Amino acid sequence: MAMQHLLRVHREVQDVNDDFHSLRTVLRETEHKSKWNFIMFPNDGALSHLPLIGELVIPEQYPREPPVLHLFTRTLRGNVDVYHSYANNDTRSTMCFDILRAEAHGGTWKPEYTISCLFASLMQALVTPKVPQDYGPDKPEFVTMARLEAVKQSVERTYHDHKDKIPHLPVIPTIPAVHIPAKALTFTRLGKEEVLKSLDFQNEDKYISQAIYLQDYDQPQFWSTVLDLRNLHPGVVFSAILSNKPGADLVGKKSDTILLRNGVTGTAAKKRANLPLVWFYHGKPLNDQNLSLSITITNDQFTMAYKDENSDKFLVHGDTPISKLGEAQIGDVKGIPFYLTIYLKRKSGDEGFISVLDQKEMGYIHANLTTLAVHQPLTHSPKSISLNLGSEQTARLQGVIDFYALGVDFKVQRSLMKPATLTLISADDVPSDKYTRIIKNVYTPLRDKSIEVEVTAIAADRHCVVLILDNALCSKKETAKQEEEEEEKENDKGAHVAMNKLLCVTMRLREESINADYPATFAQRIIEEHAKDWVNVGDTYVQLPQPIKITCYLDFDG
Repeated sequence: MAMQHLLRVHREVQDVNDDFHSLRTVLRETEHKSKWNFIMFPNDGALSHLPLIGELVIPEQYPREPPVLHLFTRTLRGNVDVYHSYANNDTRSTMCFDILRAEAHGGTWKPEYTISCLFASLMQALVTPKVPQDYGPDKPEFVTMARLEAVKQSVERTYHDHKDKIPHLPVIPTIPAVHIPAKALTFTRLGKEEVLKSLDFQNEDKYISQAIYLQDYDQPQFWSTVLDLRNLHPGVVFSAILSNKPGADLVGKKSDTILLRNGVTGTAAKKRANLPLVWFYHGKPLNDQNLSLSITITNDQFTMAYKDENSDKFLVHGDTPISKLGEAQIGDVKGIPFYLTIYLKRKSGDEGFISVLDQKEMGYIHANLTTLAVHQPLTHSPKSISLNLGSEQTARLQGVIDFYALGVDFKVQRSLMKPATLTLISADDVPSDKYTRIIKNVYTPLRDKSIEVEVTAIAADRHCVVLILDNALCSKKETAKQEEEEEEKENDKGAHVAMNKLLCVTMRLREESINADYPATFAQRIIEEHAKDWVNVGDTYVQLPQPIKITCYLDFDG
């Protein structure tokens, strides 16, 4: 292999390893310069959090020809396992996907694609109910209870046979759930009044909660329950379904049904009114361990969390909520009663029950993906407004910084536990009367909405590493009523001062003692110098090949 291509491969391998939070794949070099062993941990469905072992082979013609992928672990998915007998063939992959063939041979692989692209495609094939096919549409391959058990056994056998290839398992990234005050969800049988503390599974049983009202941002209410799932066995189907049809139409056959659901195999679904049901995988199977499962419903979030056996803390199930509950996700449902249905079906094995535990007036949410779940209506102007990048976006951007090897020895880094933020405006930026109007007319309408921004460049020196954002999307705002146009024009003058300043996010600091204003001052200087086509010795300015789009939300501080 040509030296420049070998260097490219090493860079791309490092890129995969640096992006573990997204790709959940680790590559380890072997004695053969063109082969790497890999281990990957899907995050959703039957294979969630299980170690899959395989091998990456780089052909002499790379990147004109795609890599060869051997997945030693049988997944019981058709196109993934179809050529398993080729596991020792350095020219043939064990999977049948278009990206594993060059365009010249009828595939989709292009020389500009990377190893990251390849593993992203493989991961997608593992965590979707529909598996891509060489010919024809994607084929649904749902996980049955029997298949779930067979997959676990396959993973265990393969890992035992190949664990010497990956001697050290990486820590699977998880996101701690944040507790909030919440009222207890209570369950009855449909048409009955008795509140139940245990939910039996005998044949086919349904249990219904009290009515829940969503999207009420003026008087938000939060509900939760904690269910002890330790008695679930492989013969029991378990699903939690949030729907406008209590105990009925659990798979969304009726056009006016709105529902979100998740089940024991990690198979989830969502449906809006007058649209078809969409299936997807979400989180890990729920009968793996002695799980305590928390289900929390807020005005804008349906979240499942499980108690970590090691720390006794709740972790977000599947990294994200099952779904956001805003108008963009499920339509305008304000004023419509919703109900949580717990569905249990015993297909085989013994009868039993799951216990409804004391939730101690607490629920557990994904704080970095919520909008108004814990916000009360504004009764005064906050001290400042910040843009919060969230834990997942922060981790993703740290991987980009690692790729350019900037600030690798710095002590302070943003992380999953400490997401990056950026102050957009504070009470000290403009006179108080203008500040109040800007908060009311510019930021309050954005309070329950996600905000998309673009990262265009990275700047670094011996003190800090910062990201430069394109502020065009940040400055979008809803127009006020027609009769207030003149007042809006006056407001915009103040808004321009606050929002048109350079937007930069501090990602790394050499130490905590660096002045809080320094990163912004440095970013402004290096931008001005870059415009003049020169940079001070010791400064680094990286214009990204293409902007990185990220989704953030606003924090109303104080």
